[in-house]
Amino acid sequence: MPKTQMKSTFSFKKLANKLDSIIVNDLNTVGNHINKAIQDGIDSGKDIHGNNFVPLEPITIELGGKKPLDRTGNMRKTKKIPATKSKKQFTIEMAGKSKKGRYYGAYHNTGFTQTNVKQWFYGAKVPGKPPYKREWFGIPKSMFPGETAYEKAIAERSMRVRSAWKKHG
Repeated sequence: MPKTQMKSTFSFKKLANKLDSIIVNDLNTVGNHINKAIQDGIDSGKDIHGNNFVPLEPITIELGGKKPLDRTGNMRKTKKIPATKSKKQFTIEMAGKSKKGRYYGAYHNTGFTQTNVKQWFYGAKVPGKPPYKREWFGIPKSMFPGETAYEKAIAERSMRVRSAWKKHG
């Protein structure tokens, strides 16, 4: 019986070393897609569920508002903390603050009624139906499984994995 020799041209060790980078890149890709979807939602006037924001109140228009959540541009500011090999977590934080250092985007996202009698808008609510909120910050519907943006992010991950297999094969 003839002897058969097999030669391996693939290194599982090299692929294993690449996996951390693939995971970190994937987390950062998905995180950037989520952040972009949040920004696109503000631009298009839609919440994270894909619903239109309730139109602005007349007083907000008088104060210079043209569309919900975008009067000054501060609310849309976010801070991205990318994932690293040592910390595999992508974080998006609200960054738009009032002059007093409050994240006023949180008030719109969770809903509120102005209860300070000394404030200009005492008794004012975020417009709409109860619970009076505009959910602009969070994981948008477009980033759930089966949705286009999610599938695009998954395709990018698959491409990176296939590429790692080819380079080390």
